[in-house]
Amino acid sequence: MTAVLDPVALTATARRAATAAGDELLRRRGGPLAVRTKEGDALVSDADTAAERAALAVLRAETPGFAVVSEEASPHWPDDGRPAWILDPLDGTTNYVRGLPDYAVALALVAAGRTELSLVLLPEYGTVFRAVAGAGAFRDEVPLRLADRPPGRPLAGTGFGTEGVVRERQCSVADRLLRGGFEIREPGSASTGLCRVASGSYDGYLEFGIGVWDTVPGALLVGEAGGVVTGWGGGAFTPRHGHLVAASRAVHGELVEAGGPCPPVADAGGPT
Repeated sequence: MTAVLDPVALTATARRAATAAGDELLRRRGGPLAVRTKEGDALVSDADTAAERAALAVLRAETPGFAVVSEEASPHWPDDGRPAWILDPLDGTTNYVRGLPDYAVALALVAAGRTELSLVLLPEYGTVFRAVAGAGAFRDEVPLRLADRPPGRPLAGTGFGTEGVVRERQCSVADRLLRGGFEIREPGSASTGLCRVASGSYDGYLEFGIGVWDTVPGALLVGEAGGVVTGWGGGAFTPRHGHLVAASRAVHGELVEAGGPCPPVADAGGPT
């Protein structure tokens, strides 16, 4: 952590921003929602934008010199060298709209190309996952440390996008995972899936074709819990990647192999 950044104060800011967004989401839960389809056929609701406004108000008031990369309001990465908050005010919009509990508010702070801290709130459960680079990961203040490989088939989480070309490749990945001996879960929220890896419920999570707000907060959680995070195909992961393979050390190599080449291609093949 650089001298100009205070991880304790900034984690508190992230918590307040996430809580403001989460409270807005819970307040609107079950009520009428205005939902539209944006580029890539993904859904966005007025709850997304209201939660985003609530989080941004906190971030801008408490860290006015920082940039913000946010899914709806400011999705483009700044190149002016400032520390940047990465914000997903509602990761799992379809789940939220459909009344499913697996959605998240996710935040991370990146400075000089490194993720310094992250925080993921699961509003329906009231659970907070947080991590600071080099200082570990926690779930509701309980330290997280990935254990040895559990018995049975390894369990991998993944996601399925909305764009046709991405979906074709994801079908190929699902086929490869099944052929590689994995059980598959699709949480509908990358941040939720990565929290489950950090806490040991999943052995790994992999996805591509998503935003940095989907990957970066959870990636730090997994790494600080003792897991391995790479880009797709096993290359280095950076905060600007829209793809990742995150897993326990015992499973990561198998998951990279089962995921296939980078970039993923649509084919019927897979390990046997």
